[in-house]
Parts: sequence; C-alpha cells; structure tokens
Amino acid sequence: MLPPMQSATGTARRAVLVSGCSSGFGFRAARELARRGHTVVAGFRDPHHRRAAELAEGLLDRVLVVRLDVGSEHSVGEAVGRGLEWTGGALDAVVNSAAYSVMGPLEACPPAQLLAELDTNVVGALRLLRGVLPPMRDRRRGRFVQITSGLGRAAVPFMGPYAVSAWAQECFAEVLSYEAAAFGVDVAIIEPAAYRDELGGPPVKPVGDGDRLEAYQDQLVACAEALRAEEAEADGDPEEVARAVADAVEADHVPLRTVVGESARRLVELRQGRTTGEYSTEILRRTGLLPFKKGGG
Repeated sequence: MLPPMQSATGTARRAVLVSGCSSGFGFRAARELARRGHTVVAGFRDPHHRRAAELAEGLLDRVLVVRLDVGSEHSVGEAVGRGLEWTGGALDAVVNSAAYSVMGPLEACPPAQLLAELDTNVVGALRLLRGVLPPMRDRRRGRFVQITSGLGRAAVPFMGPYAVSAWAQECFAEVLSYEAAAFGVDVAIIEPAAYRDELGGPPVKPVGDGDRLEAYQDQLVACAEALRAEEAEADGDPEEVARAVADAVEADHVPLRTVVGESARRLVELRQGRTTGEYSTEILRRTGLLPFKKGGG
C-alpha cells in the first residue's frame, strides 16, 4: 500500500481531474496517473461507458468516475463539485483531453460541423477552465495540462478543420499561462503525434459535404499514399503520451510545450526550421500534392 501522500514515483500524491476519458489520450493519461498512485477524477460524457469500468478496475480507491461533458457548463460545474468533494476540497491539476478531430478539405467541411468541433475542443476548454480555476486561485496553486497536437504548430493539407482547433487550443493555453501565473497556476501543453492504435488520439470524423469532397479525390488519394509511407517510418506507442502527461502533472517545473512522438517532432522541426515558402514547398512534396500545384513545380 502506498503512503497516503506519496505516488509510485516518489512525488507527492496529487488530485487530478481528467476530461475526455472515454477515448484516446484521456483514458490512457487517467490510467497512468492512477497507476502512479495519484487520485484521479475521470470525466466521461457517459459514466456507464465500458471504459469507465476498465479504468477503475483494480484502482477503485484512486479513481472516481464522473459525468463530464465539456459542452455543458452545468455538467462541468457538477463534475468539478463532485471532484472537490471527493478529494477533500482540492484539485492539484486538470488535464483537458476532451476533443475530437474533423479531417478533410476545408471546403468540404460545413460551417455547422466546424462550429461543433470548436465548441468541444476550444470552448469546451474554456468551460472547463472556468470551473477549475477559481478553487485553484483560492489555493494559489494548480496546473492546467492541455493536450493539443503537433498540428497545433504546423499546417498540413486536408487536416485543416482539426488543425484550426489545435491552433486555437495552443493560443488559449499560452494566454492562460500568462494570465494565471499570478495565482500560482501554471500551464503545460502536450503536443502528441498521431497513433494507429484505437486509443491513439481523439476520435476522427470525416468532413460532411460529400459533393464538395468529390473535387479533391485525386489529391486525397495521393496524400493518403504519401502519409502512409511517412507514418510507417514514425509509428510509436501512444503510452508515451500518457507518460508525458503524468510527468507534466508531477514535475516541480514544467515547460510550456512538450512535443511527444516522432511524427510530431518531425513536423514541428520541419516548420520551425524553414521559411513559410520553404515549408509550403516541402509540405506539398511530403503530402504528394506538389504535382497538383498550378503555376509551378
């Protein structure tokens, strides 16, 4: 049995609220934190989801499953309230993983579909922040961990709808890091790669306008083939994201941004190391789209 105030890694045991636990990185991060001995308030849109029982298995004394829908301010308030009651009035950290991705050409993404994605991925982060920051501010300490994506710092064709939200999440979290610093609350941004595993990232939805999508079929095929070759070289283990999140929760001092996964590191380095024109040519080449470019090779 662990000492009451110590985690498996020897750090102080922390109380952590994790959103988006029914899929992707949220489930893995909550499980990793609980295995390390931390107290986890695991947020599920549906608390009867099969993964809720899977998460709590063998960890019942460390995991509280709560209903948490970041699309509802009321739901956020109730989840935070239950978490505070269960942890004795303190949340040391919050991990926001609630998100999904819409993929495909921007033109083929109906405005309502993009607005729905932004409401979950970006406005949802704001709803969660508004729920957790006041008690952290009262204690003069806390940490907000935002999971974004390598796409939050580099534009890639046919991933625009999701990248729009990832860029907004990056800005949101960075601004928060400045504004919350006076209250002893710091921010960590985790920028994962994409993984092939079922729990290797946020759920993916295709763009919804099939008529507009038809004009891009040749480009989409070329892009898929090119990216398949790239991903085969950079495949990894999504558990590294869970470890990075847990490390960010436990660290005394944490960098604002942490890139996780080989493909994400390659993408960020590619963007940082080139001018906009150089990056444009290179990303078109790597995605198989350079032959389609009009007015130049």
